Amino acid sequence: MIMSRVQVAELFEAASAGGYAIPHFNHSDFWDMSAIAEAAQESKAPIFIACLPKVIDAIGIEKLGAVGKITMEQSKTPIIYHLDHCHNADICFAAIDNGYNSVMIDASHSSLKENIETVKKVVQYAHARGVHVEAEIGQIKSAGDEGNTVISGKATADDARVLVKETGVDALAVAFGSEHGFYTHKPELDFELLRQVRQVVPVPLVLHGGTGIPEEDVRRAIDNGIRKVNVGTHIRCTYIGAVKQAIEEMGTQTHTADIMAFAKDQVKTVVKQWIKTCRADGKS
Repeated sequence: MIMSRVQVAELFEAASAGGYAIPHFNHSDFWDMSAIAEAAQESKAPIFIACLPKVIDAIGIEKLGAVGKITMEQSKTPIIYHLDHCHNADICFAAIDNGYNSVMIDASHSSLKENIETVKKVVQYAHARGVHVEAEIGQIKSAGDEGNTVISGKATADDARVLVKETGVDALAVAFGSEHGFYTHKPELDFELLRQVRQVVPVPLVLHGGTGIPEEDVRRAIDNGIRKVNVGTHIRCTYIGAVKQAIEEMGTQTHTADIMAFAKDQVKTVVKQWIKTCRADGKS
């Protein structure tokens, strides 16, 4: 089924009541998208499947929206198709018009006032069409496709409170020490800051940069209010590495479907591990 904004909010309410987070996985094409969806169904877990604007540029928003719609309709477990780290409101509008039922408008690189103004525009457009919106407060370090944010800038509880109050956004990514991509040092999450934000923000909080964070820290973040955990780099690198391994072992004359079947199995294993880490399978 294709979930409305109200139904997505209900999923988050269930996650809050159950003490788990909804896992979010970034895909690069239709093969890994399929693997992520299959793993979620086999685990009986709700998930977000997401893509960055880079993937839209490479494949096309109409194709992605169409396949996202089919994936959601055919799934026996809740899947939300999400646009991740979009810095352009017009692309958010286009995603909404092409069937995405959740978008992230990331204006965290701007001043708080500009961030609020940009988020508010997307929220007004999205909510009128029953679409869920995520924003970001603080700056989550990244040198990749999420945005060239080379220095982390932690959020403040007051800025988080003001942004949510002024925009009516549905979920909030909080910069509290996580980073996108592989860590070059031990992740240092500011759990006290997370608790402060949780006390003043009424919407679900999102952890970005899940790749490389120890399981115990992810679960501690969930215990302190995180309701969505984003994983991208781990999925992409597993996928690329598995394709490389399959070609090396099977040869270049092997059919693409056989190469990709091997790669999908590797991706599914990682997705299922993260679902368990987030306690979203009801067993962990």
